[in-house]
Amino acid sequence: MAVIDSLWATLSQKTDMKTAILSIAFIFISTLCLSQNPVQSDTTILKTINVGESFELRFANSPGTGCVWYLPENYDSTQVTIYQKKEELAEGYKPKGGKYISSIEYTGLTNGTFLLEYAYGRPWLKEKLKKCNLKIIVK
Repeated sequence: MAVIDSLWATLSQKTDMKTAILSIAFIFISTLCLSQNPVQSDTTILKTINVGESFELRFANSPGTGCVWYLPENYDSTQVTIYQKKEELAEGYKPKGGKYISSIEYTGLTNGTFLLEYAYGRPWLKEKLKKCNLKIIVK
């Protein structure tokens, strides 16, 4: 919030109000679009949802090389359900050896905080070339 306040102060000093509002709207829209990009690198994601609500994440996989995002540990499916909605070829890639985008849906079943640690690599080698920590808070 402090970043937005300082940005607002800077913009309002140097420009008119219309330009300042348009700039903040652009930053907000850019943030929304960025959240739709697939996970491709080390990252930590925090999501807060209500019981029964769902959200979706997208992961970029390279099955031609054997590298995919996977959960190395079992998780308690009575707390959170994980469902692969779809897998589609990424734009600009050919089916053989291409990059795929997996859409995964998470639904909170009980109250609590749940940590899922995804690894990127070859699951049969238990590789962890990258990792994505997903913390889900269910209210």
